[in-house]
Amino acid sequence: MQDKEIIRQIQHGHKELLQDVIEKYYDEILHFCMYQIKDTADAYDLTQETFCRFIRCVDTYECRNLKGYLLTIARNLCMDYLRKNTVTESLSHTELTGDISPQEKDAAINQYNAYKQIEDHMLLTDLLAEIPEEQRDVIILRYYHELKYTDIAKILDVKLSTVKSRLRLGIINLQKRWDQK
Repeated sequence: MQDKEIIRQIQHGHKELLQDVIEKYYDEILHFCMYQIKDTADAYDLTQETFCRFIRCVDTYECRNLKGYLLTIARNLCMDYLRKNTVTESLSHTELTGDISPQEKDAAINQYNAYKQIEDHMLLTDLLAEIPEEQRDVIILRYYHELKYTDIAKILDVKLSTVKSRLRLGIINLQKRWDQK
């Protein structure tokens, strides 16, 4: 049975099918959490919390991409976990020593910035999926593949002015969505 059909059945009272969703995606979500936070015990907890959150909102979920939805929940939980632990580690050290060394402060800032960069990249990837394909293609070719406007126009078989217009509109769309998050 397809995910869309399983969700429809769950929303119509067949809650026992939640077990099918959990069994189908549990390993992938667990591995994702383990990769993100590098702590097996906490990865199990975050995986469980991912499915708990999904279960709480399953009645209002509109099935588009169930795996992507579960991974988004897991990603958000992992980012919260990492932010909390970065701050907690810094606070614990400060409480123990009464102060934090410049090297430790720099390390904590670098770690936070690395997590923030990963989070921003994941958010940008999600937002790119929300904008029209024509705009997304131009943005990806320009910024990810670093192609010139003329090369993009040749690849997409459109005018140079069309490439520039799609890029401008795509950036505006991304900025609006970014500001809403």
